[in-house]
Amino acid sequence: MKATIIFLLLAQVSWAGPFQQKGLFDFMLEDEASGIGPEDRFPEVPLEPLGPMCPFRCQCHLRVVQCSDLELGTNPLKSSGIENGAFQGMKKLSYIRIADTNITTIPQGLPPSLTELHLDGNKISKVDAASLKGLNNLAKLGLGFNSISTVDNGSLANTPHLRELHLNNNKLNKVPGGLAEHYIQVVYLHNNNISAVGSNDFCPPGYNTKKASYSGVSLFSNPVQYWEIQPSTFRCVYVRSAIQLGNYK
Repeated sequence: MKATIIFLLLAQVSWAGPFQQKGLFDFMLEDEASGIGPEDRFPEVPLEPLGPMCPFRCQCHLRVVQCSDLELGTNPLKSSGIENGAFQGMKKLSYIRIADTNITTIPQGLPPSLTELHLDGNKISKVDAASLKGLNNLAKLGLGFNSISTVDNGSLANTPHLRELHLNNNKLNKVPGGLAEHYIQVVYLHNNNISAVGSNDFCPPGYNTKKASYSGVSLFSNPVQYWEIQPSTFRCVYVRSAIQLGNYK
C-alpha cells in the first residue's frame, strides 16, 4: 500500500526523456543549430582581438575566450598557455569555454567578471572551493562529460549568483551539497553514479520554500530508483514536469 501511494505522488513527475531547458541562460542546442557563437550573444561589443593576452592557440575577443579541441598533451594547462592566472588581465571577460582539451583541474585566478564558464569534455576529477573562489557573477557553470567524483562542501557558496549547473556525465555518487540553500534553478545530474537521494538534497529542511524554485532537475540514468525517492524531496519545485527521473541504463 505504501509503495502504491508513493508511486501516485510521483505520477506527475516526468521520466520519459531528457529535460530540455529553455530559459535566460540556455544557449545550448538552439545556438549550435543556428550557427550562433558566444560572441553573437554580446552584439553590442566589437569583436576586437585581445592581442598578446590571448592564450596560445585560443580564440579571443573582448568578452569571449574559446580554447576547444586542442588535443593537448600530459600538461595541457601549461602547453596551451591557459595555466593558472592566464585570464586575470582580461577584466571584462564574460565567457570562457575550454572544452575537450584534457585539462584535469579548473584553472585558478579566473576573472570575477565571468558570467559563463564551460569546461565540458575534459578530465577534471574534483571541484573544490578554491577553484570557484571569487566568481561572484558566474551564472552558468558547465562541467559535463568530465570525471568528477567529488564536489567539496562550500564550493557553491563561492558562486552566489549561479543559476545553472551542469554536472551530467560524470562519476558523482551523491547529490552535491549546498543546492538546497542556493539560488540554482537548473541542475543537470544525469548519467552519474548517484545511488541515493536525500529528502533535503534539493530543498531546505521542513517545508520552507527555496530562495528560487527549480525550473529543471535531471536525475535520469543514475542507479537510484525513482520509486525510492521520497515525494517531499521536491517540495520546493512547483512545476513537477521540470523533474526528470528514470531507470538506470
